[in-house]
Amino acid sequence: MAEEIAIRVLVPTILGIGVGLIEAYFVYEDENMGGLQGFFGKVWHGILFSIIGVLIATNVAYFLSQGWVPSFLEGLLFMDDVGRSFTASLLIALVMFIKIDLAHRVRGISGTGFIEKPWHKMAVACLIGFSPYYISAFDPFFAGLQEVIPWLPL
Repeated sequence: MAEEIAIRVLVPTILGIGVGLIEAYFVYEDENMGGLQGFFGKVWHGILFSIIGVLIATNVAYFLSQGWVPSFLEGLLFMDDVGRSFTASLLIALVMFIKIDLAHRVRGISGTGFIEKPWHKMAVACLIGFSPYYISAFDPFFAGLQEVIPWLPL
């Protein structure tokens, strides 16, 4: 019987919130906002999509094990031993870059759209898409946290 792969939810959600807050900071910086009035009302979708993007990127192996991905794509994803796929990460980063670019061009803070610095969009998209590669760096912290709070579902 094949090894059962568990879905990761809590740690990617926490990481997604962190990436979403980084995107919110970039929006705050690019718009030269003076206060926090309306700040989270304008960037909530960035935080939400960051969480969703990180959840998808970190659980590609789970989606494959459940049969949610067409079988012809399994060979193209080039999964490694840990369950990470560079191809899937690159595709997710590209989709998130396009999402961020379109959302900022359409919506913007004033409703007329704005141009965010390209490296801001690229940094956030790469943080989301390539999260499976650096999420393991947070495992020692969460393992220590789970020793202190044993009921924490990590």
